[in-house]
Amino acid sequence: MSPLERRLTKLEQFRQSNNAGWELDRLLEKAGTSRAAVMAEYGSLQAFRNCLGAQGKASNACVSSE
Repeated sequence: MSPLERRLTKLEQFRQSNNAGWELDRLLEKAGTSRAAVMAEYGSLQAFRNCLGAQGKASNACVSSE
């Protein structure tokens, strides 16, 4: 599991924390994207996390449905 996947899992567990959203936004910005872009592409953070997990198993696992 990648560091981003681990962080997403942890943030989902503790989403009541005020800092969780800020930390997620910071990590996504560091990865070159934003929460809005992820939500537009995948529909949910859960789907994005699942895609990241599948990415190591198949090279085209995160292909857009367009």
